Amino acid sequence: MSLIAALMSDSVTIERDGPPTRDSTGSEVPGPPVTFVVDGATVMSPYGVTVGSSSEEQNASDIVTTRRVLFAPLGTDVQPADRVFHDGRKYEVIGHPLEFPMTSLAHMEAALEAVTG
Repeated sequence: MSLIAALMSDSVTIERDGPPTRDSTGSEVPGPPVTFVVDGATVMSPYGVTVGSSSEEQNASDIVTTRRVLFAPLGTDVQPADRVFHDGRKYEVIGHPLEFPMTSLAHMEAALEAVTG
């Protein structure tokens, strides 16, 4: 069993904005969030490397940006700007997920980012 297959034994929660609604002024606003759980997934440092997976800004603020990768079963419904909750942390999906159907471990990957501070 590959290392990724062994690690893909967690559950993650994915949250996205619900269908748009109208506020009291008639403007379109995101609807209530919709959440669902994905089993057989995990969040890891990019390709198992921790070097360069986070950075700090030193411009009179304490902002830390952390990058991770979501590994999930092939066909998982993940979209740009979805929020992913794993191990007590909240990440945002950056860009479009990639699917790898022709590998020994068919899966999808999505770049994640968390900004704190």
